[in-house]
Amino acid sequence: MHVRPVAESITGATNVCGCVLKMIEKLFLALCAVVLIGYLDGVQGLRLAEQKCEEYRKMVASLTPKVTGRTNEFDTPPNGMAARDGEFPHQVRVGQWFYEDEETAFILRCSGALISERYVLVAGQCFWTLGDEAVSLGRHDYRRNSSFPEVIIEREDMVYYPNFDELRKEAYDNIALLRLAKPVTFTSHIHPACLWTAENSQLPEKLTATGFTRGKILNDTADTHLVKLRITRIPNEQCTREYAGNARYPNGFTESLLCAESPVEWKESCEGDAGGLLQTLETSPSGDFYRLIGLEGKGQECDQPQKRLTYTNVGQYLDWIESIVWK
Repeated sequence: MHVRPVAESITGATNVCGCVLKMIEKLFLALCAVVLIGYLDGVQGLRLAEQKCEEYRKMVASLTPKVTGRTNEFDTPPNGMAARDGEFPHQVRVGQWFYEDEETAFILRCSGALISERYVLVAGQCFWTLGDEAVSLGRHDYRRNSSFPEVIIEREDMVYYPNFDELRKEAYDNIALLRLAKPVTFTSHIHPACLWTAENSQLPEKLTATGFTRGKILNDTADTHLVKLRITRIPNEQCTREYAGNARYPNGFTESLLCAESPVEWKESCEGDAGGLLQTLETSPSGDFYRLIGLEGKGQECDQPQKRLTYTNVGQYLDWIESIVWK
């Protein structure tokens, strides 16, 4: 009977173990590759706006202190409910303009939605309100000191949607991008909203509208604050019938528009803000995040209290937005 030397047996066993380990390593690397490819395919399968949304959500989830109490559910008192500090971290004031005639005087402001480090999405009609040079971020109430620091950044440029014409009465394509002079440093109370990228058929029936209230004195913002309304989306076909013959909607309510109804009169916020926002809050284990759905339409009539609101449908302009903001 032949007996191997101990050293030879150990060497053989070591070689076998080495081969097994190499096989396990190769299998592990192959498995990692499959997982990575699956992940990249998932990310690459998302349009650019949705990829950036995921990026921003992860970034914001790590920020402190957390702002709590954001919700889609609230009762709307007359002329809206005052927003709490930090409740709408994407909402900014892009400008203000003093209006005065023989009978009245007030400050018209314009809201915008921060959607990246350098860009704010606004209603095209906001060009009327750009009487100053700066954008105010992180502040909802100008009647008192804010719980969070306000950030002021100068405007660098306004890029209007190609079909927008400020002299045209029609309400279509009322959308623009404002470029900031420097990037925004995101905080828990100043960060972008995601854009609505799903189909219109998936839009919630109940949405949150926001806008600044009316101001009255030149260069004095002490009487304005952000308010929110809980509104109900109305089928475009219904608004097409209701606005038949209206010069602002000669082609009816196309997919580029959204129509909604407020449970209360909204004259104060209508007169105070030329660019109110329409959004919904999405909740997840990593934190809450807003989806921007609409920008205040060009067809608002503010001389009388009303309950009907019209908006530019942001989701219909994603290609244009992506080509500029994340090119």
